[in-house]
Amino acid sequence: MAKILIIGAHGKIALLLEPLLVQQGHDVTGVIRNPDHAADVEATGAHALVNDVERLGQSDIDELVDGFDIVVWSAGAGGGDPARTKAVDEEAAIRVLRAAEALGTRLIMVSYFGARLDHGVPSDNSFFAYAEAKAHADDAIRRSLVDWVIVAPSALTLEPAGGIEIDPRVSLDTGLVPAGEIARSTVARLVAEVIDRPGLKRVTLRCNDGDTPVGVALDALN
Repeated sequence: MAKILIIGAHGKIALLLEPLLVQQGHDVTGVIRNPDHAADVEATGAHALVNDVERLGQSDIDELVDGFDIVVWSAGAGGGDPARTKAVDEEAAIRVLRAAEALGTRLIMVSYFGARLDHGVPSDNSFFAYAEAKAHADDAIRRSLVDWVIVAPSALTLEPAGGIEIDPRVSLDTGLVPAGEIARSTVARLVAEVIDRPGLKRVTLRCNDGDTPVGVALDALN
């Protein structure tokens, strides 16, 4: 059993992930900004913890992460405000990374398929701030000494969970598989399966819907 901290615990992927981890026997705590969301998180079997990582300094983030074996970043500013996007998706994420690095905590980052420094999103596109923030956060993770996995799904859907296709070039910034789409429930299953494979580390898992069961696809990476 691992003690797992999920940041962004009321997100659509996180709410699907939490019951999977509880069923696997893990002790799960979900960080939420809005206290009104606590009941939804606790209904999954996880513990709800109200805190706003955007407003926490490094020492407070260190204290938040301390005592957990694994931290899952599944938070996001939600777009719209470039300054807040940078504050949450880049700066707060990197503070969590630094805490994990100092404490020896495993870090699972939920990112997106095209996150890389040369993302190619035009600066006048509304998605630019998010692309920049995720690119810099993911780059900092890859350059760190943390035991990390970046989960990078393509366009998210609400379809039922199914099989998966994972880009075979898991260790590089760019891969072989073009972006497609993937069910959020499959992404949640992928994160849960990654957590139960402690030997899987320092890889970026770009993924689409596919025909291969998630566990089989991960085992094929070894």
